Amino acid sequence: MDHPKNLPVKLLLLFSVETLSATWFLKIPGWAPFFSLLYLSSGIAIAFGLTRCPQLRLPASVKKAWTLPVNHYRLIIVGLMALATWSWCCYWFDEMPIDITNADMLPIIKVMGERFIAGQHSHVYDIIPWIWNGTQPIYLPAMWLPYVPAIFLGLDMRWVAVAALLFSFAVFIFLYRATTFSAGALAEKRPRGYTPFFLGVIAFLLFWWLVADNTAGIVSVSEEGMVIGYYVLLVLALLSGRPWLTGIAISLCMLSRYALVGWIPAYLLFLALEKKWRNLSIITLTGILCFVLLFLLPVGLDTFVRLAKLPGDYVAFASRVWKDSPDVFTTAPGLAWFFGPKKVGLLHSLLISLSFIAPMLFILAGWRLRAKNLPLAALKLGLVIFFAFIDVPYLYLFYTSSFVSLIALTLLLRQTEQTTA
Repeated sequence: MDHPKNLPVKLLLLFSVETLSATWFLKIPGWAPFFSLLYLSSGIAIAFGLTRCPQLRLPASVKKAWTLPVNHYRLIIVGLMALATWSWCCYWFDEMPIDITNADMLPIIKVMGERFIAGQHSHVYDIIPWIWNGTQPIYLPAMWLPYVPAIFLGLDMRWVAVAALLFSFAVFIFLYRATTFSAGALAEKRPRGYTPFFLGVIAFLLFWWLVADNTAGIVSVSEEGMVIGYYVLLVLALLSGRPWLTGIAISLCMLSRYALVGWIPAYLLFLALEKKWRNLSIITLTGILCFVLLFLLPVGLDTFVRLAKLPGDYVAFASRVWKDSPDVFTTAPGLAWFFGPKKVGLLHSLLISLSFIAPMLFILAGWRLRAKNLPLAALKLGLVIFFAFIDVPYLYLFYTSSFVSLIALTLLLRQTEQTTA
């Protein structure tokens, strides 16, 4: 499939709209519902745009790559980012201690980890009586297990999620390739000389929003840094072509948040249509092994059955949030505001149906048209739809999809630069 020469520029504009609609634009009071439409439309457009790009691949490994000067610069940049992150996080951690009065996610996960450390594996998911007069833990194993070492060592458990967030930004830094503004490029007014620069600007704004501004509470009160790290790993795995790594990444994503659930059957269908039976078998087997090792062995089958019934309670939970904290629906780029408290059931039904149907139809249509990057594009589409239609649109949820766009666009600009240099 031919792709227009200005497609990278268009995708950069779409990514800018998507990122700003979930970050700095939200500072404008009362405009979040409008920006939710921008966020949805730009994300869907990015998914379709990826199918018109050349096939994205990870850069080929270069022998002695760590001796290259450019990688020394990248290491320095990552180190400076880590230093800035450490400084800001120390401030936020002191300002907002782990307490249910700030947010209950991390306190719940901490109790789950403490129970696991104490050997109470079958009771990890028991009700916690002292949190909100009895709270049922719902977090999947890949969400809370990584915190166990920090809890055991008595460290602030939030550093685990911060490390995952830094990993995600470090992946961007090591894939990012800034264009040299040569005399020939300037004379010909090639847009490719400017697009990497503006991509770097948008990535910096995203970094500053998440770490320094902390409006979304990513580093201070939420566990979402882990989820972002898992999905960045999944993007790398998909583009690496390594089925075992893809199977592990899919398992980590699925066992942290359900956002992936509708994409998995679509991806398996794609592998079947492509007759990639070996990859399909390895990914399936890896997924089963990860499920057993990360879920069944640590907490048991009874807990799995109990958690499998929890999604049915989300409608009631969303109704309670509408009553107790209605500002949640007017300060994030989700569509729940348009449905209101009386149509939560309809929103939930759309969430479930579209999360499965949209990626499946996207794969079928794209495969017939021989579109490129179908698994990655379908992943992007599935995430955009899942978070746009989610029952309770907490702001910290919306950045996983943004990182998928960031890594994909970074690779596209890198390959475009290499082929036109």
